[in-house]
Amino acid sequence: MKTLWEKAVVEALFAYMEKKGIQQNDLAKRLGWSPSDVNDTLKGRKSIGKNRQAFLEVKLGTAFRHELLLKISELSEIEKEKPSRVAERPTEFLVGKYILTDLEQNYVAKLVDILRGLNHQAKLAVKANIDALYHYRQERREIEKEYLR
Repeated sequence: MKTLWEKAVVEALFAYMEKKGIQQNDLAKRLGWSPSDVNDTLKGRKSIGKNRQAFLEVKLGTAFRHELLLKISELSEIEKEKPSRVAERPTEFLVGKYILTDLEQNYVAKLVDILRGLNHQAKLAVKANIDALYHYRQERREIEKEYLR
């Protein structure tokens, strides 16, 4: 399994099998595949492209499609929360340096686009808001102290 999509399809297959109370051999019969093909797909040794995924949806019906949509949603939420860069030194980790979630990186990228853009009024508005809000920020250590009280 390499992609988020493939992980979602495999997890949806496992959930489908569990809900239907079937084993890999039963799933292979329903799909018209050999048991080893099903096993290879579930273990991630066989890639799952759009054609294979469409085939699964046709053969297994709406129950599988529903599970697939749930798994895609769950996995994408998990991926959003993962930082893309990990701190290189312990001190950077303690102060939260270089740990940005995908959502934070998205906002940083948007801010950089605005600040490097041609709209001078947008630049001034963003700078003014950042300056105003920066004054009221709390350091991570301050938040942790309040939390521990």
